[in-house]
Amino acid sequence: MTPLKAGFFDETWFYAPVERTGETAALPAEEARHALRVLRLKPGDEIVVSNGAGSVFLARLTEDGARFEVLERMRHDPTPPGLCLALGLLKGRDVEDPVEAACEFPVSEVFLLQTDHSSEFGGQSFEHLLERLRHKSLVALKQAKKTWLTRIHPPQKLRAWRELHREIPLALAHPGPDTLPSSLAAALHVLVGPEGGFSNDELEYLLGQENVYRLSLGPTRLRAIHAPVAAIGNLMGRGRW
Repeated sequence: MTPLKAGFFDETWFYAPVERTGETAALPAEEARHALRVLRLKPGDEIVVSNGAGSVFLARLTEDGARFEVLERMRHDPTPPGLCLALGLLKGRDVEDPVEAACEFPVSEVFLLQTDHSSEFGGQSFEHLLERLRHKSLVALKQAKKTWLTRIHPPQKLRAWRELHREIPLALAHPGPDTLPSSLAAALHVLVGPEGGFSNDELEYLLGQENVYRLSLGPTRLRAIHAPVAAIGNLMGRGRW
C-alpha cells in the first residue's frame, strides 16, 4: 500500500479502467457527463481516477474534455480487501439498501443468496436487480474513495455457495454467544440471513463446519436491512478489516 498524497480525499473522484501512468483514455459516458455538465470541468483540469482494481491516479482532462491523460499513480493497494458479505435475498428492493451501504466499506465481494426463508418468486429475473446494485457499487467506489470496486454476484443457493468457499472462515450473524476468534486469516466471509433468519436445517449445516463462527450483533433484534451494516461495523471495530 502506497502512502496517501495531499488532497487525496479532497477532490471529486471518477472511475475509469486505466492501468498505468502516461496512458490516455476516455471517461465512461456517465463520468464524462458529470465532469462536463455538472462540475463544468474544462480541458487542462486535473481529476482523480480510481480504476476499481487497486489503483488511484491523478489525471488531466485533454482538449475534448471527455478524455484524460494519466499523470501519476497516487495510491496502489495490490490486494483486494479480505472481507466479503453474503446476504440472504430480501423482499422487493429491501436488499438494495444494505448492499449499497456495504459497498462503501472495504468489502471486496457481495454474494446474494437464496435460502429457506429468502424472499423471491418463481421465475424471478435478477438482471435488473444486479444492474442497479452494480451501479450503486460504482457510485460507492467514488463516494467512499476506495481503490477496489465491490463485486456483486448473481443470486445462488446457500449450500452451493458455501461449498465453493468452504475453506474460507465464515462469521455467521446469528443470535447466541460470539465465538469469532481474535486471530484469523485475512480472508473472512460474513453471512447475514433474510427476514426470519436461517432455518434449523441451514444452521445445522453451517454450524457443523469447523471454520464457521457465530458473530454476535448485540442483545437487540435487528431488521434484516440493518443487520449487514451492523455486522460489517462490528468486524471493522475489531481492527482487522
